[in-house]
Amino acid sequence: MPTVKSLIFLILLVMPFLAFFYQSREEIFILAQDNVCFEVWKGFNNDGVGYSAFENGKFRMWINDTSGGWSLSKISRGLMPHYWGLRYAPINEIEIKKTINFLSSDIILEIDLKLIDYRNYTVSNSSMNVAIVLFFDGFITDYQEKCYQTEIQFFSYYGDRIQKDQEWYFTWRNDSVAQFKLSDNLQKDVFKHYKINLLPYIENMMNYYNLNHVKLKHIEIFTEAYKGYSEFEVYSAKIYLDRNLFSSSFAIFIITYYIFLFAYIILKKVRYTSKR
Repeated sequence: MPTVKSLIFLILLVMPFLAFFYQSREEIFILAQDNVCFEVWKGFNNDGVGYSAFENGKFRMWINDTSGGWSLSKISRGLMPHYWGLRYAPINEIEIKKTINFLSSDIILEIDLKLIDYRNYTVSNSSMNVAIVLFFDGFITDYQEKCYQTEIQFFSYYGDRIQKDQEWYFTWRNDSVAQFKLSDNLQKDVFKHYKINLLPYIENMMNYYNLNHVKLKHIEIFTEAYKGYSEFEVYSAKIYLDRNLFSSSFAIFIITYYIFLFAYIILKKVRYTSKR
């Protein structure tokens, strides 16, 4: 029969892994037809035409811009900056800090989508994008005055060609944007499943803009066009925290924990031996 001491030792031995698996996954956002807002923005020239809706079991969005107004069709959820208001309801506002997190998590995006069509209306000055963007409070300026954005582009046409495998950093309407054009981009009429760890992209944004702490506030899945047309479909999307058993921070925690545990056991044994 195991003794009480051996049971306590066994619990202490497996406790870090029990804590890890107890918190193994946390949902941030799961796309559904009744938990997002559907919007079309007509652009700066107020003449863009678009569509955003859930129909036949999928989300369909298209946008047509002929004048160069940067029109937009999207689905979104969360609190927008610049006093633009709340879209449907708040999301799970996770926080990311530049400190060691012993129960380190990946931020996983899984999304199924298809690029239906795109058309450039000029030879060298058109743009169409299909993307997801995450809006963050950077804890430097009030979120309503300035936000920080991490944008993952599944498809990008800019200027006179398709663009991919690029990182762009720029300021847009006072917001600081980190934009990542995927190398494995969407192809016309081809269904695509993505499983992406968003954390490295968010960390790149934080490093570039010297941010130590950010909080997620808003998410958009969208297509935009400048002198062009773009259409796509989304079949499912979810974002969740996935605890990373093989992260360096968790490894540091495990090593530190067991060093102190065994040091404590040895110290107790030495003290017990000295009393005899």
